[in-house]
Amino acid sequence: MKSLIDDETIETILWTVLFEQSGDAMVVLRQDGSVYRANQRYADMLGYTPEELGSFHVWDWDIRFSEQELRQMLLTVDNSSAHFDTRQRRKDGTITDAEVSTNGAIYKGENLIFCIVRDTTERKYTEERLRQNKELLERIATQVPGALYQYRIAPDGTRSFPYFSEGFAALGGLAQEELSGTDVDDIMSRLLPEDAPEIERKTQESASTLSHFHAEFRIRHNDGSIRWIECRSTPEKEADSSIIWTGILLDITQRIQAEEQVRIMAITDGLTGIKNRQEFDRLLEHEIERANRYHTPLALLMYDLDHFKQVNDRYGHNTGDMALKTVTSLVNDNIRGIDIHGRWGGEEFMVLLPQTGLDTAMDVAEKLRRTIAAHPFDKLGSITASFGVVELAPHESSKSLAQRVDEALYRAKELGRNRVEV
Repeated sequence: MKSLIDDETIETILWTVLFEQSGDAMVVLRQDGSVYRANQRYADMLGYTPEELGSFHVWDWDIRFSEQELRQMLLTVDNSSAHFDTRQRRKDGTITDAEVSTNGAIYKGENLIFCIVRDTTERKYTEERLRQNKELLERIATQVPGALYQYRIAPDGTRSFPYFSEGFAALGGLAQEELSGTDVDDIMSRLLPEDAPEIERKTQESASTLSHFHAEFRIRHNDGSIRWIECRSTPEKEADSSIIWTGILLDITQRIQAEEQVRIMAITDGLTGIKNRQEFDRLLEHEIERANRYHTPLALLMYDLDHFKQVNDRYGHNTGDMALKTVTSLVNDNIRGIDIHGRWGGEEFMVLLPQTGLDTAMDVAEKLRRTIAAHPFDKLGSITASFGVVELAPHESSKSLAQRVDEALYRAKELGRNRVEV
């Protein structure tokens, strides 16, 4: 039975279904570069009609390659696929970026090149914007006095650092290539062990509540030094339930050192470097409380340099100041690390002796008295000191203890100076 649809009709249907109604822009070229057929989508892409394109050669609109290069490419197309990027000029003169996939085939005895063309202008624009944004972020990151970072905890508990800015190299003394691979162990091992539990506690709290993370901790730099780091970051929950923190790490070592210096200045006598009266009072209260709690003895010494006013009057305050510094240094060299040495005022000083009874305290005072008396002072020759010694009584206040040691010192002076009294 003869077919009701002839071959020409079948061909028309196939071209219509496969070519004209394709979602892609398509053009079929002859090997000489002329257009065999272009579908409406490709014509619209370039702003021509299909009939107009039928009178062109491919080099009439392709501007990336020369006519000679295009001729050579057309001659080498076979039945294997090829892909390349190019640029094409529209009818209105504007330029579009395009991605071309080609495949050669013989159709009705003629070598044809079937081309699928995709307009990539928007994609290229987006890629360029992303590249520019990335460069901008990298430039910003290099100006940040620290390091930008991301830290992720996956649902299975796996941890990683997806990103570190270059600032981390200086922060931790690592080479930038050491940060690739985001090995958590290499980074976290730099935390001082005593700081690690608190960091983990804050991390878990931030993960469970998605609350801001803030911590100050210490790391060991590659050069062996200890650096203080401040970390601030904000967590987000990702689609796969991972938690990722994005934040900043700052080296606050200088700030911590400055704060420590200010703290020391606030509790230290400016001339002698020992505890000032305010700090000594605080420590006295603390040691009394501890002695009462653990039922341990506590002794207090008070000493005063004999006839010190005459030193200042005769030799001047600079010489007097040097004498005070020398005396406090001598005392420091002859007491324990747990003992507390403070300047009470003028040439009066206190020494607090934890876990020490009265007899031992008297021995300490006598040793200090002899050490001071035996030391040769520049310009002055010798200086002597008088000592008062007391032991804390049950339930005694710091005020009462200080008053009693002052009375003991007064008695030492009344009885001739350069002596120890209780």
